[in-house]
Amino acid sequence: MNQNKYFYIITLFLVFFGLSNYNLNAQQLPHFRNPFFNLFVQNPATIAVSDVPDIMLNHRSQWIGFSGAPKMSTLAGKYLFRDDMAAGVYMMSDNYGLTQKLDFSVNYAYILKTEQFNLSFGLAWTITQYKLKGTEISIYDVNDQIINQNMDDKTWKPDANAGLFIYNKDFYAGFSILQLFKTKYTFFQTTNDVPGLIKDHRHFIVSGAYNINSQDLHKFSPFTNLYFANSTPFKFDLGANYTYNSSFLSSLFLSKSDALVFSVGYKYDRFYLSYSFDFVLTRIRNVSSGAHEICIGIYLSQKQSAKRDSSPMF
Repeated sequence: MNQNKYFYIITLFLVFFGLSNYNLNAQQLPHFRNPFFNLFVQNPATIAVSDVPDIMLNHRSQWIGFSGAPKMSTLAGKYLFRDDMAAGVYMMSDNYGLTQKLDFSVNYAYILKTEQFNLSFGLAWTITQYKLKGTEISIYDVNDQIINQNMDDKTWKPDANAGLFIYNKDFYAGFSILQLFKTKYTFFQTTNDVPGLIKDHRHFIVSGAYNINSQDLHKFSPFTNLYFANSTPFKFDLGANYTYNSSFLSSLFLSKSDALVFSVGYKYDRFYLSYSFDFVLTRIRNVSSGAHEICIGIYLSQKQSAKRDSSPMF
């Protein structure tokens, strides 16, 4: 049996038990590898950090070698429209196995400035389309009352994220709560006696970094991300980032129980390009060649040299 069949068997098992009366606990939100783009998605308060508006396109393909493996594409933008206020939007498509999620988010952040640091408060309003592709499901019992093979089903639901972010030219630290409302998605409600149910859980994320030699051309920045969710194993990223002249970037970090990640990026004028690769550390490496992620961005204006409070970012 090849690895594709293994993947579909596992996916069908999870879908079946996730839609039944059993509880299924797992990571529900994608984790990106680009350190700076990741901050935008996981904490709405970070949209106020940079004084330059930008638009970023990010794509991640995970578990290369599996058919139906997770693929995430995100288009995001942010704008500091006042010295103390910022707005941002992003759209994300997250496909994995027999499910598909489309997220639309509008972010707002307010900044309190002091002589030592800035403190940003962020809130994001989201709406999600959750789709289950029933026509692609193969099950043993064609009369199963929970899963309807003859149709796809989808539903739209709102939710919200919130975060805090404290930063200056030397460091940043953030805390965020995602999926505040713990939204419930009900499928096949009109066609089955027993509708399927998927429930979101709150995710808590702590992030931080410190710039060494922040006044020099060469900057070395240790960083970490800590992930907490109910009934799931604790997960973290721990690594370091190197930048030269705010133009060349490279990072190496360990994602617990997942992968060793290498990332490299370059900014030329107002354009930015980065690439990340996962060296898988778990047993899945026997059938997967890793994961690829690429980010393309454009800054809509030139950064003013006098405003370097957002030094942890480009």
